[in-house]
Amino acid sequence: MISVVLVCALITAVSLFLIFRPLLAGSSSPFHFDLEGSSGSLRRLLRKKQTVYENMKDLEFEYKMGKLSEEDYQRLRDDYSREAYEVISRIEAITPETLEKPGKPQVVAVLKSGKKLKK
Repeated sequence: MISVVLVCALITAVSLFLIFRPLLAGSSSPFHFDLEGSSGSLRRLLRKKQTVYENMKDLEFEYKMGKLSEEDYQRLRDDYSREAYEVISRIEAITPETLEKPGKPQVVAVLKSGKKLKK
């Protein structure tokens, strides 16, 4: 009877950990298992870069619509530019060796050819 309770408790604990792990990974918690420079980190950085660019685009739109003053626009634009620079620097610092996984082939770069791809 006790072994059944222990097995159920263990299954529950593992299930809860797997469910809440993505929520904990976004914060600076001790349960953050993603190593710096891994492919998961690269994906997060690329998403962050895309988000910063979208924010800059929205900022430009709001400024042109007259919703922001010149000072606010310049300050926010500088902040977003600084953040974009930091993200791009971190992306460029990731080397292909840190992305390698043993036994799996890696695509390091995509070379553009003169041929156009059909869609």
